[in-house]
Amino acid sequence: MTKPFASTLWLFFLILSNAASAEGGYRPSGTTATETTYVFAPHPYLNPQELHSAYEPIMRYLERKIPGARFSVETSRDYAAYEEKIVARRFHFGLPNPYQTVFSQNYGYRVIAKMTPDENFRGMMVARKDSKLRDPQDLSGKPLCFSSATAVAATMLPLLHLHELGLKVKDNPIKFVGSPISAIMNTYTGDALACGTTVRFWRNWSRENPDKAKELETLWQTGSLPHNGVIARDDVPPELAQQVASALAGMDKDKELDQSQFKVGQAHFELADNTTYQPMAVFLKRYDETIGLPQQMKGRPR
Repeated sequence: MTKPFASTLWLFFLILSNAASAEGGYRPSGTTATETTYVFAPHPYLNPQELHSAYEPIMRYLERKIPGARFSVETSRDYAAYEEKIVARRFHFGLPNPYQTVFSQNYGYRVIAKMTPDENFRGMMVARKDSKLRDPQDLSGKPLCFSSATAVAATMLPLLHLHELGLKVKDNPIKFVGSPISAIMNTYTGDALACGTTVRFWRNWSRENPDKAKELETLWQTGSLPHNGVIARDDVPPELAQQVASALAGMDKDKELDQSQFKVGQAHFELADNTTYQPMAVFLKRYDETIGLPQQMKGRPR
């Protein structure tokens, strides 16, 4: 091999080597430490901004209790968007409503804890006091308002309860307005004769809006179901899932924790598993037989 040719060949390989490095072909030896951020997604019972603010303190608490783990809140614009995320397995941990908790088990999620007490997971109707409603039949044929067709405590429990009290709810014009606040405000302004809400939401809203609340009244409270579940995706390390469940279940007993940073009733959890939600499956069957499940639930495994 002549010297000019050898020099040319050496230069050619040098250029190839530099190009490979520029395109990312070079990989340093050893390993790089990575930190996973686990996404925690509550169902949208508040608007996205309020939901994020409400659950940020809980994420920071989990990080203090589980060193090395990072958690972030993911919000959704509405119930349909949240359920699409369940199907797509978008988040590691979630706080779905009871229906969504049952639904999520078909997409690789399992129950690890739940909110408590179940006494809070009741529905009821709200109407203006000057409407002077006394009997469910007073609602016959009148416009009613709810947050979402798939909101269990705020919509489905009240509708089934009214049905069992003799109201033909299928004859009522029903408007779904996307959030519990919108439902109450539609009733407050008179756009709907009455709306459905939950015991817990009404308690918090009326405390924050006393002037408006004094013009409204609650009617026909329902029975309860298991509260919102805490779910973990099946690829989350079991040890981490257990740590999250235990940390949440101990929040309201942690004497070092400033409970004032949480909304009323928000920091109460207990351990649970998939079998905890058997009553929800029974409720869905009864609802389907009497009123008919919302179209969004039709054909979904339960």
